[in-house]
Amino acid sequence: MKKYFSLLFIPMLIGAQMSITTTEQVSRMLTPDVLQASLGFDEQSKNINSIKTDFNAIIDEVKKFDPAAEYCNGGGYNLSPVYNYKNQKPEFVGYSGHLQFNCEFNMVEQFNALNENIKKIISNRVRTTQGALLWSVGSKTEASVEQELQSVLLKKAKVQADNFSKETLLECEVSTVKFNDAAQAKPAPKKMKATVKEISTQNPIQSNKESVISATVAYKCSKK
Repeated sequence: MKKYFSLLFIPMLIGAQMSITTTEQVSRMLTPDVLQASLGFDEQSKNINSIKTDFNAIIDEVKKFDPAAEYCNGGGYNLSPVYNYKNQKPEFVGYSGHLQFNCEFNMVEQFNALNENIKKIISNRVRTTQGALLWSVGSKTEASVEQELQSVLLKKAKVQADNFSKETLLECEVSTVKFNDAAQAKPAPKKMKATVKEISTQNPIQSNKESVISATVAYKCSKK
């Protein structure tokens, strides 16, 4: 775990009191624990009910694979009319629909299994698109690490207060702590859209991420 300390402002000692403001920062390297994948489905038809039927079949298949919604979220779809314009007059063409799932798997085999199940029931009217498979840090892990880092930073601030007490010969304590940002991890590469035939079902490369959290800390020192 890396720790940083940046002294921003130390005003002059007035009487027997002193205020000190610093920026404290701590970080931790995180190992990706989830395999992110996006599954998109598009269809155009003059019959809106055929789109609904095709999309509901896919939704049912995902629910069958993941009944507790442990891996995938989404499943809502948008339907909208499509028009062509001739001589500034709209001509109804049909309906367009889009269905989207965002999933986090523990292993690439789970992704492949869900894909195979969908291929068995999907209509040939549906066009499938997928985002590139990416290893990432899960949202639950990020939230847990954020809380841990906040606790570490608060402990560090108390240690700094003790150091200031020794340096100034005053009694220093933490006055206020303002966390500047939530714990942040270095962003993953941008997801690219591709057809299902272009997606590799092999295990992608894992890269560690650094989670960082910082806070502005005010210390109050007074005569012992």
